[in-house]
Amino acid sequence: MTKKIIFLVTEDWYFLSHRLPIALACKKNGYDVSVACKDTGKLNIIKEHGFKCFNLKLHRGYFSIFMVFKNIIEINQVIRKSKANIIHAVSMQSIILGLLATIFNNKIRFVAAITGLGTLFISKNIRNKLIRFFINIFLIICFKKKNVKVIEQNKDDKHFVSKVLLCSLNKIYLIRGSGIDINYHKSQAEPNSPPIIISYVGRIIQDKGIENLVEAFKLVYKINKNIKLLLVGSVDRNNIRPISDQFIRDNNKNNIEFIGEVKDIREIWKISHIAILPSKREGLPKSLLEAAAAGRAIISSDVPGSREIAVNSINAEVFLPEDIDAMVKAILYLSKNHQVRKSYGKNSRKLVESDMSEDKVIKNTLSVYQDF
Repeated sequence: MTKKIIFLVTEDWYFLSHRLPIALACKKNGYDVSVACKDTGKLNIIKEHGFKCFNLKLHRGYFSIFMVFKNIIEINQVIRKSKANIIHAVSMQSIILGLLATIFNNKIRFVAAITGLGTLFISKNIRNKLIRFFINIFLIICFKKKNVKVIEQNKDDKHFVSKVLLCSLNKIYLIRGSGIDINYHKSQAEPNSPPIIISYVGRIIQDKGIENLVEAFKLVYKINKNIKLLLVGSVDRNNIRPISDQFIRDNNKNNIEFIGEVKDIREIWKISHIAILPSKREGLPKSLLEAAAAGRAIISSDVPGSREIAVNSINAEVFLPEDIDAMVKAILYLSKNHQVRKSYGKNSRKLVESDMSEDKVIKNTLSVYQDF
């Protein structure tokens, strides 16, 4: 039987950024590969890699029964057209919709790749709590099916799926996201000349802790004007908690620079001394993987996902997500301690080489498909 796999992903840019290497490895290993996601303008790039592509009309941060049914019908049509016998669904929205679409189909093999539990699973909003209750029940039922396996990116989320969603441990695979190409992302010497450059890389949204980071850096600037903050990434205006253009205009000064997207992220780590990620939640942050591969010391919030890469006093200084004073302290400490940065940077590189390389992630992911 021909091995046919479809990657069910929320948006095209995410597939290109986080799952392209795995899809290419599938193709190399004889799989007929299709990709179903929302087209935000990059679907043609995916097609250029030789994949069949389907445009799904998914909506982030928006929920209605009508839209759910519409998406289920849409996904069922895609499955029939692709003739897939394996679905690799990435992110909670894709997983839930994919499971709903295949709930009565026990022949198709379903891989649920959880990239982070997201706002719905941590929100204290009453409406979200109610939705979460029913979703948990649905996932408990689905995760007991023989044709469903789960991939987790971090130990905290694996524990949640095992203890709360009652999924058997032999069905949960701990695989480090998309991994990192350690041959492409080589270790780089720290720049010699001032100022000390601290770089945030990622989407410019509230959940990444951007507002707290800016407030912390304003305090840093009052103490040491020889430290610069770069915020690298696109403003995600479709996110349910975006950062406003006005906020960026008001704060793009005093050694804080919003520089947007860059084509080659290695150039950012080449000029940077420290990586920073003050997220409120993560799955397994690719930006920290890239920074660690470049041999950079890290400052990070102590949240699931991030703590897998940023290990306190080993390769990072960590702080609680809302603790601005602790963030300031970490920035000032690493900025003035070259030897600590050097030690942390070496440990960062060792960490990704040992457990988070792209080759290892691809090998482990392919083994999940074969384990059915």
